[in-house]
Amino acid sequence: MTSRRELLAPFALPLAAAGLLGALASAATVALLATTNSLLAQAERRPDELAVFGLLCLVAFGGNALADMLTNRAGQHLVARLRRSLAERILAAPLDALERYRTHRLMPVLTGDIDAVSDLAFLFAPLAIAGAVILGCVGYLVWLSPPLAFLVCALAGAGSVAVYATRLRGVAGFWQARESEDALHKSYRTLIEGARELRLSRNRRSELLDGAMAPTIETIRRVNTRAINVFVLANAAGSTLYFAVIALVAAGGAWLQVEDAAVLTGTVLVLLYMKGPIDQIMQALPPLVRAQISLRRVAELNEAFAAGEAPGDEVPTATSFGSLELSGVRYAYPAPADGEAFALGPLDLAVKAGETVFVVGSNGAGKTTLINLLLGLHAPQAGELRLDGRPVDAAGRDAYRQTFSAVLSDYFLFETLPAGADPDAARAHIDWLGLGGKLSVEGGRLSTLDLSSGQKKRLALVHACLEDRPVMVFDEWAADQDPRFRRMFYETVLPELKRRGRTLIVISHDDRYFHIADRLVRLEAGRIVPATAEAGR
Repeated sequence: MTSRRELLAPFALPLAAAGLLGALASAATVALLATTNSLLAQAERRPDELAVFGLLCLVAFGGNALADMLTNRAGQHLVARLRRSLAERILAAPLDALERYRTHRLMPVLTGDIDAVSDLAFLFAPLAIAGAVILGCVGYLVWLSPPLAFLVCALAGAGSVAVYATRLRGVAGFWQARESEDALHKSYRTLIEGARELRLSRNRRSELLDGAMAPTIETIRRVNTRAINVFVLANAAGSTLYFAVIALVAAGGAWLQVEDAAVLTGTVLVLLYMKGPIDQIMQALPPLVRAQISLRRVAELNEAFAAGEAPGDEVPTATSFGSLELSGVRYAYPAPADGEAFALGPLDLAVKAGETVFVVGSNGAGKTTLINLLLGLHAPQAGELRLDGRPVDAAGRDAYRQTFSAVLSDYFLFETLPAGADPDAARAHIDWLGLGGKLSVEGGRLSTLDLSSGQKKRLALVHACLEDRPVMVFDEWAADQDPRFRRMFYETVLPELKRRGRTLIVISHDDRYFHIADRLVRLEAGRIVPATAEAGR
């Protein structure tokens, strides 16, 4: 399991170095206090003491600056490492695991949480320096007067325990606010992806804004305000108690029979100076707590996608492909709370190189799940997936997927051409599919993606053709096309791709074109049933 400590482990050395530099700067600061107290008690200042004072100032400045620069460097590297690591985990994660995690839970981690984690590194040196200054000051107090030092520690310790107990309520509030962030991002996604539908329905707009977003936003505001106020009140109480401690120390000096005025002056001077580092630690607690919460979220996401797939080196070519086969394959989705789980299989299906296979059936029959299994996007829960008679295991699944180009129903359109694609070939395909007047290819990039849904689908087909893979898969490709391009897809594009030697697997409801297929595979309720429609020529 990936722990928060393991995420920070690679940066232990620079952070430790920053801590040592901070300790050096803190020692110099405490020495400055002692020197200042000594100089104030003298009638005349010797040049060597003034030189020591100046040297201590340089050491304190240099130590603080170098410690901050080291933590800044470590923080930036930490953020970069986390971003790349999580991107690699997500790319390698099984698709069903990614689908279960949901986008609205991913985005807050990939954006806000990773940035918040960097606060741990940025806060490390200042807090280490502040802590070291406090320890050094306590040591100086012990040197001045052990009884006074004991009185200070006892009073400060009792006050710190009370203040810490109060701050725990603030920590709980930050956790509650962070939980609400996921719900808010879910609403943001609806706001963007459902823009057209929302404009068509005032009721839906009201439900989203007033029923979902506004209460969540208000909850986050209320909880964060209350949590931060708890810290503010705790800090204010702590400051008041601190000055009470100084007053008690001044009174306790007489009670403890401390007659040396320099000792009392030095003690009060040190206590007043300690107030700054103590306030620094107190003010850092809210961002530190939020950073710890974010680090836990990042660690959870890292762990959720820990069982990723290693990318394979072998990339099959068109000449090496002979057949695909599902043998006794089963796949079931998790059961919803209010119903039964959909299960596909057991299925036995073989697709030979060069075939055109139409997958048909009613909505919900399992066509898309079957395609996901054939593409290697979902791993069979039982049975085997085979390429040219050889089982495809987890280690070879990524290489197996390179056999396919696909235009799925929920496809994503990239702005760049596939790696190694010939720009002239891209232009030829763009013209072939009637997009020549809509966009151009410039330096391996497409000039625009501002197209209609049907045009975007044709552009996705251009991408699939340029990948030049042996098997091409289309999930209801013609559904968004006008009659002209629908007919062109079945009567021109598919035959041309078949002529080029491609194996074609097509999900379709267009029964008037079923005769284009060499074979129909009909699914009903997750099982393959005999196909009655005519297929083949």
